[in-house]
Amino acid sequence: MQAGIFRDQLADLRGGIFISMPVGTVLSALVLAVQLLSGGGLGAVLWFAAIGLINAARVALAATQSDSVAGSPRAAGGRLSLYGALALASGVVWSFLAVLTHGYTTPQAPLYLIVLAGTSAGSVTYGASYAPTSINFVTLPLLIAAGCVLAKGGVENYVLAFTILMFLAGMIRSALIGQARFCETSRLKHEASEFAAEMQLNARRDPLTSLLNRHGLEQAIGRLGLSDGPFVTMLIDLDGFKSVNDTYGHTIGDELLVKVARRIEDHAPAGATIARIGGDEFVLLFPKGSSPQPTGELASAIIAAVATPDPALKSVRVGASIGIYVSEKPRLTEMLLKADFALYAAKRGGRNEHYMFDAGLDRALERKQCIERDLRGAIETGALCCWFQPVVRLDTDAVIGFEALLRWQHGMHGAISPPEIVTAARETGLLSLLTETVFFNCCAMIAELAKSGRHDVRVAMNLSPRELEAGNVDDMILDGLEARGVPAAMLEIEITEEAPVDRDRVDEKVGRLADAGISIVLDDFGTGFSTLVSLKDSRIRKIKIDKDFVRDLAKSVEDQAVVEAVIGLGRTLGIEVMAEGVETDADRMILRSLGCMIAQGYLFSPALPMRDALAFEAVEKSAAEAFFKPASLAGSRNGNAA
Repeated sequence: MQAGIFRDQLADLRGGIFISMPVGTVLSALVLAVQLLSGGGLGAVLWFAAIGLINAARVALAATQSDSVAGSPRAAGGRLSLYGALALASGVVWSFLAVLTHGYTTPQAPLYLIVLAGTSAGSVTYGASYAPTSINFVTLPLLIAAGCVLAKGGVENYVLAFTILMFLAGMIRSALIGQARFCETSRLKHEASEFAAEMQLNARRDPLTSLLNRHGLEQAIGRLGLSDGPFVTMLIDLDGFKSVNDTYGHTIGDELLVKVARRIEDHAPAGATIARIGGDEFVLLFPKGSSPQPTGELASAIIAAVATPDPALKSVRVGASIGIYVSEKPRLTEMLLKADFALYAAKRGGRNEHYMFDAGLDRALERKQCIERDLRGAIETGALCCWFQPVVRLDTDAVIGFEALLRWQHGMHGAISPPEIVTAARETGLLSLLTETVFFNCCAMIAELAKSGRHDVRVAMNLSPRELEAGNVDDMILDGLEARGVPAAMLEIEITEEAPVDRDRVDEKVGRLADAGISIVLDDFGTGFSTLVSLKDSRIRKIKIDKDFVRDLAKSVEDQAVVEAVIGLGRTLGIEVMAEGVETDADRMILRSLGCMIAQGYLFSPALPMRDALAFEAVEKSAAEAFFKPASLAGSRNGNAA
């Protein structure tokens, strides 16, 4: 802080010198001219020469002032003292006016006193930042002038001497006040500058780990030279960190993050850039040539360091997954995007894995971005729509329902799977629009079924607990059914088994839908969370046995035991049980023998466009009616047809 004040004082003095010195030189030349005109001689010339030399020295001092000198507090203080010493020397020379005027007794004395007063006022004005320069200059000449006037005697001279002394006191006071104000202003300026610098530093740093944050990472990447490439970006994400916060609290979690940051620093190549850009996400960025280890070995070493057991965490093990991207140019958005894509590939491989972004991931990322980019247009143009897969009774082969399944034939990438569509919708914020599209497609199918008198056939749409939790899907469905005059009893909601964050909110919305007459189905039974607990919910009308238990059921005694147990649970609780993914007649026969009478799968039909699904339903209905008619009636009809 003091060094900054010294710098400001020197800068102010330097600026003042280049103004005050020319003025002082003109005033001293005026004194010389008056002296020469009034008969003065060598003394006046010597006096003027001395003034000129001192002024030249003061100008030279200002001209040779450098930032390096001003930057050192000791050097700056010494230079200020030089300014004060030269000001004192100038004051001594100006004191010799008393000698030139014989004690201010010559007729020109009043003029000299006026000139002296002017130079004194000017020294205070232009030296306000450093009081010694003006005080050293004015004190001796004004004291001598007051003494000389006082020595002449007389009331007028006494008053004039008193006035000179009062003027001197005023000049000294003004110099001291000026310096105090200047220093206070300078201090406040530097405090504000330091605070701004600290704020700027804090804006670039993560306060917990002291690593760079995302903003700091952006600035660091902006300073990288293209000649240093290629660059390695490692995106490090902790596995199991949420369990630390949930089990031990956020204080222990924060301590762990600091430890992880230090472990990454210990393994990072020299000069690497390290940042924390999320709750438990870290970035390690370095020129590839700066690492003595191959990239894969370095990633494995970091994973091993992070996974080192922590004595404070006895019941939780924390690991790390790392996505790696190597690029020729340092572009933050591209680096993080592709490292993140590699990170999720690593996570799919399990905990404590690393994965390098390669050509295969590049194609997958391009596909993902293309799907996300084109999704809204596909929804709005109807290119993305629902097809309907029949649900049949195994004892009658009658179609009793349909499940709406997403279909999208992309112009570049062909058929896009429903999970890809849902993921893209979630990533792009289009999930609610997608849900509305599915619902409207279901409403159109129900309307056609109702028009043909098939009120006993239900149409099912899938909803996840997250969709129910996040938006107003229940309002959209109930309002849409009422607006279209569609029977609520013909709609089924298949809820996938995943754990919602706010279970009470989901339960409330499921209750509203069930109370409206909509059938609630528990989808993918046996693969989600808390499935047995869900069976206690009296609003569940049906459960669907997941296809993983149904496929090749005839060949697996274990799967048969699981399916039989689920059917028994459903029978006991009064809940309908159906199977999905039936692909062979052998599996169909086993399901029937176990008591499951409702199924869907490729054995019966794949998902069909709405027009084809309605036609399929009509054919199946006719076949079922023919199957159950008395033989005489059936034969009569066959004979008539023939």
